Amino acid sequence: MSICIIGGSSSVGHELIRQAEKLHETIIATYHQKHFNTQAELVHLNLLNTDQIRTFQPQNVHHLIFAQGLLPGKTLGEYEHKTIEETIAINLTSTLQILNNLIINQCFVNPALITFVASIAAVQGSYDTAYATSKSGHIGCAMSIAKHHAPRLRANVICPGLIKDSGMYNSMSIDDQMRHIDQTPTKQLTTVEHLAEIILKLDNECFSNLNGAVINLNGGRFA
Repeated sequence: MSICIIGGSSSVGHELIRQAEKLHETIIATYHQKHFNTQAELVHLNLLNTDQIRTFQPQNVHHLIFAQGLLPGKTLGEYEHKTIEETIAINLTSTLQILNNLIINQCFVNPALITFVASIAAVQGSYDTAYATSKSGHIGCAMSIAKHHAPRLRANVICPGLIKDSGMYNSMSIDDQMRHIDQTPTKQLTTVEHLAEIILKLDNECFSNLNGAVINLNGGRFA
């Protein structure tokens, strides 16, 4: 099976590659600024560069995973306009461009799966309005693909809460980390290892009818 990971240099992307390698899967992963050691095929891809996106045409893709994410940590009134444009471009516009390009060039096997790694912010909003807006766009994209491109393509979105030991988690104060845990009914946060494991298991046969789903992985925050 061929797995294509957009945002391979993110914390989630790294873990997806690590676990997929253990499963002896064929892996294609994109990166932008930092090359890293892996047996996966790495492709340099600047998600702000439409020409590079146009030439990105991996073949025989079984599972396409969007794991990229730019989080400026600002709110309306604090952004530079360029930051808003880059956040939407990297998190959402590039996603649509890649999907359009891969469908035009028949890069998917039949059937294939698309998984969007969004965020709890896509469902409940966030201090960082541009980030939340861009991630909520993944839900609309997945719903549209699920309805109009099945059975050839299935699409689902996974919306994790704060991920333990992620960049966002590590940038928080201890008090803020504990506040997130206290607000979670299970009193625990999802680890990047568990998140990656769930994403890779979505391609199992038992999930073959999971299509257009929004999976809220947040310990019951919405219960």
